[in-house]
Amino acid sequence: MILAAGEGSRLKQIRNGTPKPALKLLGLSLAERTITSFSAAGIHRFLVVLGHEAGQVRAHYEQIAIRRHCDIDFVIAEDWKLGNGASALAAAAKLDSVPFLLTMSDHLLTPSLIERILQARPEQGEISLAVDRDKTEVFDVEDVTKVATSDGRIVSIGKNLEVWDAADTGVFFCTDALFSALRRAHEQAKHSLTDGVRDLAEAGKVNAVDVTGEDWIDVDTPEAFGEARRRLLASLTKGREDGYISLRLNRPLSTRLSAHLAATRITPNQITVISFLISLTGAGLLAVGMFATGVVGGLLVQAASVIDGCDGEVARLKHLSSPRGAWLDTVLDRYADMAVALAVTYAYASVHPGPLPWIIGFLAAFGFILSSYVTKEFGIRTGEPYPNDVLNRLKRRDLRIFIICLGALVARPFEALAIAGALTHLCVIGVLIRGWKRSAILER
Repeated sequence: MILAAGEGSRLKQIRNGTPKPALKLLGLSLAERTITSFSAAGIHRFLVVLGHEAGQVRAHYEQIAIRRHCDIDFVIAEDWKLGNGASALAAAAKLDSVPFLLTMSDHLLTPSLIERILQARPEQGEISLAVDRDKTEVFDVEDVTKVATSDGRIVSIGKNLEVWDAADTGVFFCTDALFSALRRAHEQAKHSLTDGVRDLAEAGKVNAVDVTGEDWIDVDTPEAFGEARRRLLASLTKGREDGYISLRLNRPLSTRLSAHLAATRITPNQITVISFLISLTGAGLLAVGMFATGVVGGLLVQAASVIDGCDGEVARLKHLSSPRGAWLDTVLDRYADMAVALAVTYAYASVHPGPLPWIIGFLAAFGFILSSYVTKEFGIRTGEPYPNDVLNRLKRRDLRIFIICLGALVARPFEALAIAGALTHLCVIGVLIRGWKRSAILER
């Protein structure tokens, strides 16, 4: 169940008339981000509770259902203005005593958080609530709903608790006990979801599911919206999985570009092709063999390397990652590497006749291909992913493209190609030795 009935008045200044669930954040609406997170956790059936601007919100969710291939049903909460408890109560008849997850349309959650609460199925007559015990990571502590726990149960809940040890993440695993509690609260003119949860907590019927360490945020203010945007962009950085140049240069540039690209209709696969075409253009200019065209060509292949990071970033931002897209990116990267290596070799061989330039150029190109192949083979032969050690980071594409770009800027692209090729082969040999030793250990 997704509660999407509220007005979202605190976001009014940035919504510009758009219903809150349809508000776009880096290319996807808040509603679609919620749907995609639950879908990634294996949930594909949804009941959306409507209220404010019900027609527009329903139409938006119907479009999401088509794009994301999920089943979305609706119920209208006639008295949604009373509070989110009244909105949740409107769904009681629809759910027909079936256990369900409950969240809000403006809560951004990781699939792994959802998977953790799915493992804490409540007993009949109880509910479970995902809680975060790390107060230092909670955004807007003053506004968050706080809980106090004891022996794995929530004993009190509210925004104004003086003594508390965890934050309410807004994700529940419920039985129909929630509706009974909401009805009791309703009879006392209490209409918030927290009122119903408090009723159950006082009876010892609310399990605290610890999801500390998972990322989540309630996007209900402009400040929270900005923080959610910052977190999404920060999540694109792969940290130690990135190569040295990607981490320090490419990724800071590509994430800024991806933030703009995510708001357009361009697809990750289209970005992959664009990056490839820019690489080919740069290779063509490097093949001319003149200093000026070499500089432009070197800058273009480096720009393509930056843009090459955008396809995956936009795919992750918009939940469009696919094996096909990753495959296309890998294949075109190899073609681009070969094109750059052959272009630089051709330009140098044109003024330095003989077989040596071609031998060096082909050896470098083969090293670039092997750099990807050798770690994949390590995984196949040992059953373990190759660790992201110094060798793995030194042989990555970002570094060799950057070396060639620097070489082009100082009129030494071929020498740079030779250095990049030699470095790559040394790393490949190092990975091979490590894999050989690891395989011997596993065979004992």
